[in-house]
Amino acid sequence: MYLWRKHATNDWLRKHSEGLETRYGAALAITERPGQARSLIEVSCKTALAARAIQKELGGAIKRLPANWLQQATKQNRAQPLRIGSRVIVNRTAGPKSDRRRTIVIPAEAAFGTGDHATTAMCLRMLERVTRKKTAGWKMLDAGTGSGILAIAGKFFGASRVVAIENDPLACRVARRNARANGASTVVFRTGDVLKEKLGEQFDIITANLFSELLAAALPKWSRHLKGDGCLILSGVLRSQESGLRRALRQNGFAIREIRRRGKWIALLAAATPKNS
Repeated sequence: MYLWRKHATNDWLRKHSEGLETRYGAALAITERPGQARSLIEVSCKTALAARAIQKELGGAIKRLPANWLQQATKQNRAQPLRIGSRVIVNRTAGPKSDRRRTIVIPAEAAFGTGDHATTAMCLRMLERVTRKKTAGWKMLDAGTGSGILAIAGKFFGASRVVAIENDPLACRVARRNARANGASTVVFRTGDVLKEKLGEQFDIITANLFSELLAAALPKWSRHLKGDGCLILSGVLRSQESGLRRALRQNGFAIREIRRRGKWIALLAAATPKNS
């Protein structure tokens, strides 16, 4: 077996993603990481000739895989389930039958956020905690939904309406598929720009795991579409970017309620500043 791989910009990926998915199907893997400008695209090939044909067309590099590559990959991908409070387990495969009622399954091949990354895990835990005492009927916006994991979790935690926005058509298709597989088909997925998408309603919770600059740019819009007693759950932010985002939140009328740190990443919970404060 051979592996063709290429590190590509997001613009390149958006241009080629649909064609790559059509041509290579399950042999294609796309890995995106918050805070990095390039994504990793990989295609497994049975022959060197097939790998060289892709390289000739799209550039990139070729790696010959060892005979036991499948066993190695399986061992690496055998991640432990991620428990979110006592209400939800996030896993890459369906768990025991008794757990399926509260298990969100996000396959590793989705590659747009499986819950393993620190930023996603912190957002999930904040979302679980702030929704524990919410009564039925609350609404959520998930900006930059990726695999759809936060939007799906919102439905698991009791949201009556979830709107999820993603600018990458491939990621949006993956998120819809994940939502259907997890019994959350009522999530409304939209392909669009989080800064330009028309919302037309207010939300009780807005989640966003995005680049710090994009989060800051979106705050004026989100301040108009967040209910007075609502909250923001934000991540995708490096510790070095914390002060800048804190300043942007204050400038747009938000008060920080909680900051979580894990490794080089942070997640913030914020709410609208009371008008008389």
